[in-house]
Amino acid sequence: MPRQRRQAPRGCTLHVTNRGVERRTIFREAADYGDFLALLKRGRERFPVSLFAFCLMPNHFHAIVRPDHHGALSAYLHWVLGCYSRHFRACTQTTGNGHVFQQRCWTGLIEDEVHFLNVLRYVESNPVAANLVERAELWPWGSAQARASDDRGLLAPLPVGLPSNWTDLLNREPDPEDPD
Repeated sequence: MPRQRRQAPRGCTLHVTNRGVERRTIFREAADYGDFLALLKRGRERFPVSLFAFCLMPNHFHAIVRPDHHGALSAYLHWVLGCYSRHFRACTQTTGNGHVFQQRCWTGLIEDEVHFLNVLRYVESNPVAANLVERAELWPWGSAQARASDDRGLLAPLPVGLPSNWTDLLNREPDPEDPD
């Protein structure tokens, strides 16, 4: 039986994530992160999607995207992940050894502005939660740092305004009383 088609309607914003097979490391060194970011950018030039945020972690990644045409998200992810998988297998001399990513990407619909800010905070503070850095804006492979300069030209303008204390919110311990 074929799998269900991904629901990624044009104009809807989605949280996308995927990780390495068996939680294996997919970004081993700085060049791997850089190569994936370059693919995210080149993919945006090929497919009509808006990339609002991203965070690359050693064994997974997160992105917040909006497809601007029907089918654009699937085409974008298929191209980016396919190119990176071929590159990864070639660099590690493991061509023919199976999948790099665990499955097709998980996507979750972002329902409104409050939900968008909560998901954005989750994505951008991921390296702090994983104890990789003390402050989210210090992680070189995330949009918290990229947003300050966006020298890579990756990010589309956010559809909502950020609170003036955004970096403080990113680096604050989550409050268990706060709704998701």
